[in-house]
Amino acid sequence: MINNISIRHFLFILIVHLQLAVHSQSALQENEKNRSVKVQDRNGNLVLHINYDKKCVIDKVQIPGETPVSNDEGIFSSVKLKGEWFNTRSDIPAPEVSVIKNGLLIDGIYYGEKNNPVKEKWTFHSYADYIDWTIERKYPGTLTLEDTGFPQWSFNNMETWTGALLGTGGVAWCKLFNKPNASLANHTGIVTLWNKDKRSGLRIYPVSPKQEVAVRFSRQPDNKWTLHYTASNNRLTTKHGLSRFIANRQDIWDTLEASGTVSITYRLKAFDYDKDFYRGDFPGFNGKSIGSVLNTIARVGIIDENIIGSNNWHLSAGFAVLHEQWIAQMGLGINDSNYLKNYQKTLDYYRDNAISKDGRVKSRWAYVKGDEEPGTYDKNGFYEAQWGRLLDSNTDQVINVAELFHMNGDFSWVRTHKSQCEKVLDYLLRRDSDNDGLIEAMTDSYKEKKGSDWIDVIWASYENAFLNAKMYYALTSWAEIEKILGDNARADQYLLLADKLKRRFNQSTKEGGFWDESNQWYVYWRDKDDRVHGNNLVTPVNFMAIAYRICDDSTRQKAILDKVETLMEKENLFMWPISFFPFAEDEGLHVNYPFPNYENGDIFLGWGEVGTRAYKQHNPEIPVKYIRNVLNQYEKDGLAYQRYSRGKQEGQGGDILANNALPVVGLYRNIYGIQPKYNRLYIDPSLTEALNGTMVQYWLRHQYYTLSLSKNDYSLSADLFSIHSTQDFGMEVKKGQLLYFHKDNSSPAMKVSRGKHNAVDLYIDAWDADSRKWRVKSSANAVKLTYELSSLAPGSSYSVFKNGKIYLKAKSDRSGNLIFSLTVDKKEQKNKIELSRVLPGV
Repeated sequence: MINNISIRHFLFILIVHLQLAVHSQSALQENEKNRSVKVQDRNGNLVLHINYDKKCVIDKVQIPGETPVSNDEGIFSSVKLKGEWFNTRSDIPAPEVSVIKNGLLIDGIYYGEKNNPVKEKWTFHSYADYIDWTIERKYPGTLTLEDTGFPQWSFNNMETWTGALLGTGGVAWCKLFNKPNASLANHTGIVTLWNKDKRSGLRIYPVSPKQEVAVRFSRQPDNKWTLHYTASNNRLTTKHGLSRFIANRQDIWDTLEASGTVSITYRLKAFDYDKDFYRGDFPGFNGKSIGSVLNTIARVGIIDENIIGSNNWHLSAGFAVLHEQWIAQMGLGINDSNYLKNYQKTLDYYRDNAISKDGRVKSRWAYVKGDEEPGTYDKNGFYEAQWGRLLDSNTDQVINVAELFHMNGDFSWVRTHKSQCEKVLDYLLRRDSDNDGLIEAMTDSYKEKKGSDWIDVIWASYENAFLNAKMYYALTSWAEIEKILGDNARADQYLLLADKLKRRFNQSTKEGGFWDESNQWYVYWRDKDDRVHGNNLVTPVNFMAIAYRICDDSTRQKAILDKVETLMEKENLFMWPISFFPFAEDEGLHVNYPFPNYENGDIFLGWGEVGTRAYKQHNPEIPVKYIRNVLNQYEKDGLAYQRYSRGKQEGQGGDILANNALPVVGLYRNIYGIQPKYNRLYIDPSLTEALNGTMVQYWLRHQYYTLSLSKNDYSLSADLFSIHSTQDFGMEVKKGQLLYFHKDNSSPAMKVSRGKHNAVDLYIDAWDADSRKWRVKSSANAVKLTYELSSLAPGSSYSVFKNGKIYLKAKSDRSGNLIFSLTVDKKEQKNKIELSRVLPGV
């Protein structure tokens, strides 16, 4: 044997065999004949086969139920110099292989130009359920890299994975790589690959990288799907405008100057997709489809770091639209902290780059020019739309900042947006020339043929109900933030202006408002000459009026919603259209005619959340029906379209809209009632009998909450605390304390602290100013609980009863707080606690 191999190689084999003799579950196994070695995590869930016979390549990766890499390329390092690729896949000097503590070292990996090679060192460390792979690359001087793989992964084919979730919150969805060389790039290193049918998954993420990390996914001409990593000291820039996706080429990134030594560690972990991405149990729906919608179509609007919209990265133009109020809200359903972190960066980027000095927010972003009003496309990709000044970009910047704050609870962050959001609102408030409370578009008449809002090729002008509905929502949403930040004067100002807008909005069309008394619905707009237009039951206008609480008249609500449902049943539509009746022939661009077509009657799923919110209290059976229809449609086509035709109800348009997922977001927000607030998780469900037994696992900020829901029977649990109630409520758990928020109040009504880390269940029976009743159950005996009750009558006497017997008498302090402790026992099952105010003279 010694005559046939080197002494070094012999010693390596000897060491490995000695390890195998001592550790039957060794992470290393050597194949002497083929000069290969196998590295695996200690649980055996992830196995890497490394071939170092005049090459250095991971030629096979095994995870439970799948071998995603088993082809003739594998995983390797590469650089592209002067138009030529060099890699570690073949024809390199044999590297040096040695065993190290808990792993393997492969050194002396040389490749590249013959007299000027790149040198690498690979180190593998095995742990219980993951492997750390460190690549240290030393460049020979300064090289201009045209491309690189640091490393380069080659998966077997396009069917190996459903896709990859990215650290930007986005997704590389294999369905959309529908042409050879189609490529997507992102400024992230976090990649979570999954196959929804085989339950298999592989997570790759850099461990505390000091470098700029980026990825590129490409569909190769031979149908392999490749992943190229780049780690460098400089941030990669795009080569073709701002494009992150190109349908027929792989050179997304521009050249990169590389020098010195660069090192990065990737953590590789196999996982069970169904287990790791478990969202709950969803009676009445296909739970797998709910998860799939939120992991695929919902995420295609994430273009990259700092750029999120609800169009998609798959277009040659790659739009991100700033005039959409639901981008933060989509994070409610996606429920991925990476999405929320990136959207926080995105709103910062928009604040710093898309807002002019006077407060105007540019309405769109794109990879390249072509959709802009001439002269407005800037170096960062922001521009004004060619169809007109779409003023809802102003309202929606404010709405999204407010809603994201409720999800991240970051006071320091939201304060950085205060002055800009005020400036953005003031820009619109100045657009009320007649002081009637309604803001006015840039155009006076539809005859100017300019759009003014999201429905961009319908010529809504002057006083526009669509814009004013959003303005009302922006004012009330931001007033709440101003109050939270302590600026009560600003909050009151915005609420007064919102109330003025609301009064005018609800006046009849004869009086200068939007309510059509004869048709019993809201019209779309009024020209400056006072003529009414868009009197064709435009659903976004009417749904927003109800959902955003401009219309709080139950008679009007019923008239609108019953009319809509009657028309839906008549046409047997699977989801709400953008309008039920035709716009007049000259009220929009020619593309909208004949009716129904495009923005003149087709089905846009993006209004699904607003619709479910409008119907929430009226009749939840109706939105549940349409959400189920949308999930069924997803199972047919992935919702990968811009819209659906009114006639055949088939997908239309290549501009895939991520907001097609909003009916599912509406399921989360309005049916399951999940509404994160800055200091709690608030739930306000509207369930049907068919949904009884729903269980949702939901991540908010620092922990998972579990919702158990049936009609008029709700519970919320976290960290061995739970609250049960028949009404809406809020809950926050931190550091061994439970905060209970009664109904939608933003201040806690009760704080419960436990002395031991045992399960504690609270059942709220009654709650008002003078009497509060609840039951408590513990998992163990003698668990001491301390209660702090708030919002009581200041300086008043109260009696505390336990199981019907008086336990103590106490007095609330001047702030209306009262603190007491008691011990609960498991054997007592549910300890009945009652707090009653002792009225004077009693």
